[in-house]
Amino acid sequence: MSTLLPARRRLSLGLSLAAVLTGVGAYTASAASAATAPTPIPLTSSACPADLQQGEADGCVTQLQLELNLTGAQITVDGQFGQATDTAVRTFQSSHGLTADGIVGPATKSALDAAAGSASGTVDLRTQCGDLQTGAGGPCVSTLQTMLNTFNAGRLTADGQFGAATDTAVRNFQASHALTIDGVVGTDTKNALYASTPTPLPSGPIDPAKVLNAAKNYLGVPYVWGGGHSLRGEGPGPSLGTCDGYTGSIQPCPANTTAGLDCSGLVRAAFWFGAGIDLANGGDTNQQTLDRHLTPITESQRRPGDVEYFGADAHNTTHVVLYAGTDPATGADMMYEAKETGTNVHYVGLRTGGYWYHVSA
Repeated sequence: MSTLLPARRRLSLGLSLAAVLTGVGAYTASAASAATAPTPIPLTSSACPADLQQGEADGCVTQLQLELNLTGAQITVDGQFGQATDTAVRTFQSSHGLTADGIVGPATKSALDAAAGSASGTVDLRTQCGDLQTGAGGPCVSTLQTMLNTFNAGRLTADGQFGAATDTAVRNFQASHALTIDGVVGTDTKNALYASTPTPLPSGPIDPAKVLNAAKNYLGVPYVWGGGHSLRGEGPGPSLGTCDGYTGSIQPCPANTTAGLDCSGLVRAAFWFGAGIDLANGGDTNQQTLDRHLTPITESQRRPGDVEYFGADAHNTTHVVLYAGTDPATGADMMYEAKETGTNVHYVGLRTGGYWYHVSA
């Protein structure tokens, strides 16, 4: 199947996954009982009622009480929406120009999240935040975005919104730290963020070993038509793709609901994270062959880290692989490849007969 991305497009992200921000602030002295309260659930989570009010008793109320305390209330955090919580809600609503009815609906939730985030400043993802993924928002996410930037996992604006770019950056971080690449910031990913030492992106002469190691990190990532091409401004790395031009046998087209990489998306990520070079700035295979960093070579001149494009001619191509060199265990020439929908990025025997290029800084 052709893996050519027909054209670079900017698409709007249409995901509406539940937000998963929890515990946006530290416990206050008056919230000592929070340790025995139900586990906080983000107010915007689908697990919480659209309108919270007196009589509710669950983790949504725990979260509500924590945020109210961050904004000046002094109530016991017990997960019970009683009279004290009702009074604190009405006081908050009155001071923020909202209808003071004690009902925590969408407008009150939004204002409370914003006020609590502003009051809490930088948070500790490990102790103050639940699992984070697409749809989350608030100070936990802005802290995450800042940390991901220090690892060069993405080029994020710390806006507190977990969107497409943050999802891709999380997957890049997970890939480079041998974590499950799922875009969910759970315990293992949080611990790695705090325990690891950031390193700058490579620059100067290309080290093929770093490029190949970057490709190796993505083994097992699903092939996705258009994945890895910054269609939504994500930057290099696994992303949602597009169903435009998709002709695969798997129907309905999974590209706009699955995060992954296509063939040129894999090569792009390998050279970005392994050499600091963004081939064709996210373009397709044809555009990559025209990138100034590529020099045509013959098949006999190939070296590990070179790329091979398949197609009608050297600049009319439909697929690309990354030459991995000779496997010391088997003696076979190998390659890294994102092949087609329904498969994952894999390390397999080299196919030849294409057009070869060497990539240099």
